[in-house]
Amino acid sequence: MEKELMEIMKEEKDKVSELIETLKAKRKLIEQNNVVSLNDILDKEKDLVDTLNKLESKRLSVTIDISKRYETEPTISDILVHTKEPIRHDLTLLAARLTELLNEVSLLNLGIQQMIAYRLEEFDVLMEAIRGKKVTYDKYEKNKAGTIFNRRA
Repeated sequence: MEKELMEIMKEEKDKVSELIETLKAKRKLIEQNNVVSLNDILDKEKDLVDTLNKLESKRLSVTIDISKRYETEPTISDILVHTKEPIRHDLTLLAARLTELLNEVSLLNLGIQQMIAYRLEEFDVLMEAIRGKKVTYDKYEKNKAGTIFNRRA
């Protein structure tokens, strides 16, 4: 069963690496304002996330089965205590790498969210300029006062 868990985690690692490359491409398209190509990237991202969700379900199922056998919690760290070498070593490295990659995904997503918020603010300023409205700014946050992007609005 531990080998099956390793295979699932290897596939997860590969898919998360692919997701990272997709997110980097998404970030670049947002920087370039390339909305047409962005749709293709969003479709690819959705497919990868769906695949990762399925893999996560499989991993959870296998983890639960293993934990029942060892009468322990269904976590990788608890399973590792009962796993023999060299599988313990390989699982440890795989879990650590997967954690690193997921942290990178989180950072990329955070950066993309900030880029999108900035682009929306740019658009809001542009629309107000076109309408001839005076743009005022919040003296504390350097954000436009009274817009949907101001946390106090």
